[in-house]
Amino acid sequence: MKLAAEFIELLPTELRNLVTIEHTQIAEFHWFNLVSEKNESLISDRVFTGFDKDIDTAFSRAVSEMVERKSFSSGKNAKLRSCATQRSDGFAAFPISSDLKLAAQKARDNALNEAIERYAWATWWDQHQIEYIHEKYSTQEFCNNFRCLKKLFIELNQKLEFDSIHLIEPGIHDSDKKLIITVAEFNGGVVTGGACDDKDKSETILVRAFSELLRHALVVIQNKQRPTHLSDYEKRLLFFASETGKCSFYKRISQNGTLKIKLPPLETDTQVPSNKTHYVHRCLFQNQPPFIDENFERMCL
Repeated sequence: MKLAAEFIELLPTELRNLVTIEHTQIAEFHWFNLVSEKNESLISDRVFTGFDKDIDTAFSRAVSEMVERKSFSSGKNAKLRSCATQRSDGFAAFPISSDLKLAAQKARDNALNEAIERYAWATWWDQHQIEYIHEKYSTQEFCNNFRCLKKLFIELNQKLEFDSIHLIEPGIHDSDKKLIITVAEFNGGVVTGGACDDKDKSETILVRAFSELLRHALVVIQNKQRPTHLSDYEKRLLFFASETGKCSFYKRISQNGTLKIKLPPLETDTQVPSNKTHYVHRCLFQNQPPFIDENFERMCL
């Protein structure tokens, strides 16, 4: 396994002195945090995360997230139209390596997937007439049905002791994409994660959604011991990790509609200036609803 010093050498030159590398292995998955400013938060604008079974892929994803945020910040400062928003929803970076055309396609695909994930999730939560598929599993049923996540789930379950897992798939009209929202219920609340990709990549979507859930679960565990100086993101996580938040979730899933989500045209679909190592793209829909705002009772995470 590579040492931290070896991973530092893989960073773009201009980033090598700007971050601290943190690596954790959870079950068979690797989790990297690139921390540009030390703080107590696991989720902030200065912590960039990558997660995968392959250690190099996990590190590459953390670097890509850092490049995305820096491109958004630089573009916002330069008053680029593609960056004229509060948050960096719909951004994706992909390493160029030796194939610019492949990097451009991958970055665009990933940007579109994130834009759809956030549009569809927010629309499903806000509009109760949207139809969706809902499956609920006991912890044993979940392990039996999704063996790709069994070891990770067992390790995480030791920390929060889940009662059940909910999988929610909002209906999206005339689309080859699928969004899976994972909701883990425990004594005291719920914790979530979601991901979107092509319909034929269900296992990939579920692993990515559960990696987000894992990240959120660790924030909940950490912040139960550190209840002050929380970011808005962390406050929302802790709201749903409460009985009140759990009741809000159950109120939403008590209603199912008959309408599918209709994705509007893309308002932004463009390359964003970046460094020489990564291609960055942004996709954002017309009238895209806010994914994370000041309303902590919206389960968009």
